[in-house]
Formats: sequence, C-alpha cells, structure tokens
Amino acid sequence: MSIMWNYLDKRRATVAALKDYDGMKFIIDSYQDDLKLAREQMIGVSSPRYGFVPGGSKKDNPTEHRLLHGIDETTKLNERYQQAQLYFKWFEPAWQELSEDERFVLDVCYRTPNQSMNEGLTIVMDKYFIAKTTAYNRKNKALDHLTLLLYGSHH
Repeated sequence: MSIMWNYLDKRRATVAALKDYDGMKFIIDSYQDDLKLAREQMIGVSSPRYGFVPGGSKKDNPTEHRLLHGIDETTKLNERYQQAQLYFKWFEPAWQELSEDERFVLDVCYRTPNQSMNEGLTIVMDKYFIAKTTAYNRKNKALDHLTLLLYGSHH
C-alpha cells in the first residue's frame, strides 16, 4: 500500500461516493438506451445531395465522420458503464452492511438532491425525536461506519 493512502481524506471521499450514487445508478439504468441511440445514429443513411457541383473533397466524407463519431460515443458510453459497475461492486457491499437506520441517516443527509445538511438533520430529528446534537452524532457515527467499511479505516 502506498504512503499517500495515509493522507487521503477518507471521510470526504466517503461523502463524495455517497453523492455519486444516484449518478452512477443513472449511468447503469440509461446505458442500453444511450447505446442504442448511438448505434442508430451511426447507421443512418445521409440524404442525397442534388446539384451539379461535386460535394467536397474525398477527405470530407460525412458517412465516415458519422461512423467515427458513433464509435467514439460508444467507447465513452462503455467506459462510463464500466466505471459505474466498478463503483457498485465496491460501494454496494459496504452500503448493504449498514443498518437500515444508518442508511436512512446517510440518505437524508448526503444523497437527497437539493437538500442541505441542516434539512437532513431536521428530518433525522423529527423521525427519531432527538436533539440536533444527537442527530449530528448519529450522522457522524453512520458516516464513520461506512468509511470504515469502504476504506478499512476512518482516519
């Protein structure tokens, strides 16, 4: 293991992983549709050009450009999909190891879009009828547990 591993802010990395969950899920869910669209755009036939003037040089082939663009797009989609699969292979076992309460707390504090930490803590306070400091401590404990499961330590 590299020495730089000791200097990684594992808690911050865990928060970033939590926030990436929905994006990675979207990549997995939309992959087939995106791939189908990219392939359909590759195989389309271009419209004929009418006129008496030749349509450009031999190097300027729109079909070739469309195919190359489609290949590039397919390659990007495949790379994104593979990254999302690796993410879930790494993240999901740790996530499933958490208790239902820990997952709830981390969901409302970090994964709910357009919601501040204070709003998440308020939801935790209301659900469990606890004070804000207790909700904050519960959030920290759940985050430390997930960090431990993902990285082997939380420091």
